[in-house]
Amino acid sequence: MEDEKLLITQLNAGNERAFETIYNNYYRSLVVYAFNLSKRQDIAEDIVQNVLSKIWVKRKELSIGTSLKSYLYRAVYNGFVSEYQKQSKENQLHSELKSNYLDEIFAQNEDVQEERMKLLKEALDQLPKKCKQVFLMSKIQGYKYREIAELLDISEKTVEKHISNGYATIKKILYNSTYLIKFLSFYKNNPKA
Repeated sequence: MEDEKLLITQLNAGNERAFETIYNNYYRSLVVYAFNLSKRQDIAEDIVQNVLSKIWVKRKELSIGTSLKSYLYRAVYNGFVSEYQKQSKENQLHSELKSNYLDEIFAQNEDVQEERMKLLKEALDQLPKKCKQVFLMSKIQGYKYREIAELLDISEKTVEKHISNGYATIKKILYNSTYLIKFLSFYKNNPKA
């Protein structure tokens, strides 16, 4: 206890070796404690580094009524609580934005939705016959490339080429309709779905 008081007094005076001693004696155990709270190594390390940084920055006015160890563990716990609250707010904001976006999509006028689907149907109708068949089998009926190749007696590479050509043609036709391109890009990002 006397050693701790001396260490804190030296820290208050700006002694870097006192700070290094605190850092070397407590850093690892504080990270383990923070990890047990947060379950993430990166967050645990950030919390402990923030606590130790604040101790150095506020060293002149630092007054510890309990043991140094208790003080550090309490500071890490408080850092975890702050981080948890921040993460919760960010997650809630993300959920609200996602919900608002979905509400906006579903609230759109049915006429607009019908017009978009009509444009998509017209674009599909302009595809060459075989390309349209392959595209619809993949994207509407849900067949895998391998299954389409077997059913139509063509290679998987040919199936891929038809799908790729279908996307290119539809994009050209619908270049003014960003919504439909985004709609179709979902499927493009999952090409073998």
